[in-house]
Amino acid sequence: MSTVSGIEQLIAHFKPGDTVFIPGSAGEPSELTEILVNQAELAPGVTFITSFVPGINTRNLCNAETDRKMAVFFMQGQFRSDYEKGAIKFRPISFKQIQQYLTADSTRIDWIVAQVAAPIDGQCSLGPHAEFLPSLLARDCKVLGVINANTPNVPSAPSIPLERFTATATSSAALESYDAGSSNEISEAIAKHIAALIPNGATLQIGLGKIPSQLLAALSEHRELGFHTGMLSDSVLPMASNGSLRKENALTTAVFVGSENLYQQLPTLNSLNIAGAEFTHDPAVLVNIPKLHSINSALEVDILGQVNAETLNNKYVSAPGGLPDFAAAASRQQDGLSIVALPSTDPSGKHSRITAKFRSGTPVSVPQFDVDYVVTEFGAAYLRGATPSERHERIIAIAHPDHREQLKTNAAG
Repeated sequence: MSTVSGIEQLIAHFKPGDTVFIPGSAGEPSELTEILVNQAELAPGVTFITSFVPGINTRNLCNAETDRKMAVFFMQGQFRSDYEKGAIKFRPISFKQIQQYLTADSTRIDWIVAQVAAPIDGQCSLGPHAEFLPSLLARDCKVLGVINANTPNVPSAPSIPLERFTATATSSAALESYDAGSSNEISEAIAKHIAALIPNGATLQIGLGKIPSQLLAALSEHRELGFHTGMLSDSVLPMASNGSLRKENALTTAVFVGSENLYQQLPTLNSLNIAGAEFTHDPAVLVNIPKLHSINSALEVDILGQVNAETLNNKYVSAPGGLPDFAAAASRQQDGLSIVALPSTDPSGKHSRITAKFRSGTPVSVPQFDVDYVVTEFGAAYLRGATPSERHERIIAIAHPDHREQLKTNAAG
């Protein structure tokens, strides 16, 4: 292993035709990606595979002048132009399928870039971010390390031997952050409806956003709760101190992403397990988690309970993520639930997010049989074992009142 002094010297390892994996969430080496954005002459002819997450990792690494390209698993607005030009390859697959794709022999990866904590006894902790790195590091790829002073050394997180790196550079860039934003009456109402469905002792999978953040606040009186999920953020911190969490196996996640305060507290959290997606999203693991309750958001739900979490007006704005993985596992448990939550309308109130029928070309992110409840601010529609007509009636009942009659008409037609 050689140690280098600058990020540019790490980038110099990449040659035209190479494929490089760069993680997203709190694992994005932002000093390196910022240099790539600002210096077009670097990494010509290189393809960067990233796990960048919308709203968190927003840098576009493409550059037409030097034929630099990207491959992504989540669509974002700033990627669309290069996607339409063919410079970005987009694969709308589930989180578990991403892990399978990245570790397949047929997927070429020459270099992995990993942002890590300073070494202790020759080991560099991945800190708040495991995601796809543990299984990727098992491949015969060369690895570059960005040793970031702000990456916490989390004892329960996977680590990389310092000797595994071909080269390292240091960074003091702040970790990428996430803020769910302020709550509103709609998200608070939805959270209360969901909280009523969660029993003590449940294991929760949640995503990011206002509704999950409000939900955790609404669960403050619950006890013996645990998490097995893809991402956790600051909203879990109060639960770690108010007695809501169980003492063992309380927090299992592939990623923590949030504030600087969150990152600083991670080494002190009890019963914490940061693990790779090969474990957190493994169907064989998920189906054996007692009382698994999967809670996810959607862009649109039809009156059968089918879920669209990927497109608006037939344009991709996101991707399936971990939603299909967890919804399938939770719905197959007798004591688990697959819950999909969304506001009843778009922000203008003019367009219902409950629809009688998806427009042609809309992907079904989760089929109707993997959804047990659909929840809006107007209530919770129970769908497990329901007939099509019962599904219609129950879902229309939680649509916005201004749109219910039209939904009934469209359903009858």
